[in-house]
Amino acid sequence: MLARTTIVGLVGVATALIHGLAGQLTSIQALNQANLAASPRLELVATWHMLTIQLGWLAYQVWRLERHARPIEQARAIIGHYLAYSALWLLLNLVVAGQLWLAPQWLLLAALAGLTWWATPRSNLIMQGAD
Repeated sequence: MLARTTIVGLVGVATALIHGLAGQLTSIQALNQANLAASPRLELVATWHMLTIQLGWLAYQVWRLERHARPIEQARAIIGHYLAYSALWLLLNLVVAGQLWLAPQWLLLAALAGLTWWATPRSNLIMQGAD
């Protein structure tokens, strides 16, 4: 049976791969065909793939939570990233599009935050202090 951290890590890796590969085929291809100067196009592509790397790194950090000296604090940091990204998407959906579902990435990111908390080892909860 797979550990919870492995399951959530795999979901996170899948998210990063989908972001990188599907995003390259859809959003990045559209940017490359747009009438943008090379510099802003390069910045947008680099930023896109920097987020792909960040999502992969977060997945790796979730996967190794069981080996972390202070897993609850580490999980809080990871969850903070996922929730910040989720809040950004939610805000942009509401402000720019005026609806929740044009770009529902916020829901997946919020789910990853919840799954990370679910997967967090709590065997040393007393030693870390349960805030």
